[in-house]
Amino acid sequence: MFEILSKIAIRDIPEDYGLPAIKNAKPIPLESDNFHSLKEINTLKVCFVDGGNNHIFLSPGQAVHMVRLYYSIFENSRKIEFGRYTFILDTHLVDEGYFDVRIFDVDHSGILPEKMKIGVEEIDEREKIKGIGAYVRRMGEWLLMRRIVDKCDVLVRDGSLQTGEKREYEYSSKLFESLSSQILVGFSKTCSLLTTKGYSLVAAIHHLSLKNNIKAPWYYNPVARNISTIKGDMFMVKLHPFSEYVFRAEVYPEQRAEIALGSLVLYSNDPTFIGYPYGLIDADVNARISDEEAKIYRTMVYNSADEFSRMEANAINAHDIISGVR
Repeated sequence: MFEILSKIAIRDIPEDYGLPAIKNAKPIPLESDNFHSLKEINTLKVCFVDGGNNHIFLSPGQAVHMVRLYYSIFENSRKIEFGRYTFILDTHLVDEGYFDVRIFDVDHSGILPEKMKIGVEEIDEREKIKGIGAYVRRMGEWLLMRRIVDKCDVLVRDGSLQTGEKREYEYSSKLFESLSSQILVGFSKTCSLLTTKGYSLVAAIHHLSLKNNIKAPWYYNPVARNISTIKGDMFMVKLHPFSEYVFRAEVYPEQRAEIALGSLVLYSNDPTFIGYPYGLIDADVNARISDEEAKIYRTMVYNSADEFSRMEANAINAHDIISGVR
């Protein structure tokens, strides 16, 4: 077994990385001239936003989700303000055509509406009713960002600036329209983009920086021209010289990327995850709804449900029961 796995793990270091493979965009050859040094900027208010969700009751036709939204504002490395908001979503499938979602605002924040009607076509077919929590959470993140954008100079969300369905796009567009002097950054923990040779694009750029002895912090741009799926532009960034990670970031407006990314250098030295902005670590921890927390509420809801509702839940929860066997 070990011999087989060791062979699978071995892959030659490429001489030719290939070109960035980004759909419907014009790739730019990977060159050392596209690296740009970053200078730390510590004079800006930087706001970090993230959200979390988990289900606490799930059946084919009804689901109860918990959604949490969080923001924190930092100035010169100090957290000066934060907000944490929790919502309970009671969702029913109506006539196979749409989901009727009632939203209970635990903290009376007014960020999300009391009701939503979501068409089944808006949710990934593989997710079905289980996908409602993540879908509403994403919309909530855009609404929260729009509420707080005037409080900061740089607004950073966990994840891409790309949007999926039409409704999410409408919420994000209102945020972009509300920007005055602020800079919006989408900072992604992971990146699955490839080169035309089948290599990780992030790894290729990182390896190129090491071959050319380019010292972090730096950003890499351009990656490609006319990327139609995002507003602004895409950058690859390494924020700390001791980090083993390069991250994908999207910045709008792209002309101010050096300022926005430079403001993140100050927050990249946390030993928990060196090179990753600790404002996003803070946001992730405070927005997260862990399985342990959800399990407490899941047990409460399941035990208080009527017999038929428990039967509905049992129709799809056997996998979870077996997975919990030790």
